[in-house]
Amino acid sequence: MKQIVLFAALICAAHLAKAQTPTTREVPTPRPRPAAAPRATPPAPAATPTPVPGVIEAYKIVNGMNIRATVYNVDDGRRHRVVIVMHGGGYRSGEMQTSVAEELSHYGFMSVAIEYRLAPPHLEMNSPTHPFPGQNDIHDDGHYPEQTDDVRDAIVHYRNDPRSNGQVVVIGGSAGGSHSLYLAGTGTPGYDMPDLAVMLSCGISNLADPNQYALDCVAGEACPHEVVANYLDIPDPAPSPPSGGDLTLAQNASPTHWMHVGMCPFWAMCSLAIGLRESAGIFPEAGSFKATIVDVSVHSHSFDYWDRVKLDVIRWISAPIPP
Repeated sequence: MKQIVLFAALICAAHLAKAQTPTTREVPTPRPRPAAAPRATPPAPAATPTPVPGVIEAYKIVNGMNIRATVYNVDDGRRHRVVIVMHGGGYRSGEMQTSVAEELSHYGFMSVAIEYRLAPPHLEMNSPTHPFPGQNDIHDDGHYPEQTDDVRDAIVHYRNDPRSNGQVVVIGGSAGGSHSLYLAGTGTPGYDMPDLAVMLSCGISNLADPNQYALDCVAGEACPHEVVANYLDIPDPAPSPPSGGDLTLAQNASPTHWMHVGMCPFWAMCSLAIGLRESAGIFPEAGSFKATIVDVSVHSHSFDYWDRVKLDVIRWISAPIPP
């Protein structure tokens, strides 16, 4: 895992720096938001002492299979800003990140920990671990774009939920962070683009980067090019990068391919130990495009960082969202 974390972070930095020039896209181009004054960052709100029970519900159904979420919402008769929490797991494993979602609900959010379809072996989404029918029963292997489709549908579903105030924040770790950035770039404001996006580790943000295919796999650790090939359902071309249609697919699946100045503000947490960036100055900021990059001194990965950065994240996602 150390190798994939290191490499994913480096490619995330390299391509975030180039985000100001959009590439040709086939999805509808989101409307740029008007320039706004910098967001004031309020003090972190106080947590409520009363725990909120989680309710498991389906946010979409695919061939009879419930794609589920655990929702934590304060039943106070008011509508709340939604925070969708997405787990990591190399696109092929992972379960709902309920502990973080539950904690966020104590700060006045409607917190939603989602599952999404996984690439093989998708054990957590197979029955009997997952309620029947699971991915194994419906013969669904969760390759791109199914995972990002699930995240997109979760954003739309909970934006329009009667318990929601219509504002949606996404928080993702590792692969979930990659999905957060992907929807921040491909979505349409007010519909399937989150209003704010938080990444706890970037995941693999450029699935077409030739450097990752030249890496040697390390026994016992996730191998970047194997993970990507499995997610995309293409032959692993290592040590050469993909070509032809496989290259186009890898580019289209890459969050950095879709970054543009009209995307929502995002907050990325990075470790100094892996040299993700030298300064925030390399990241473009134009119009409504705004990146907040936070360095931490101890190298970890994904939601392992949560206790170190959660107060900063909560302050940031609690502030008024720019128009």
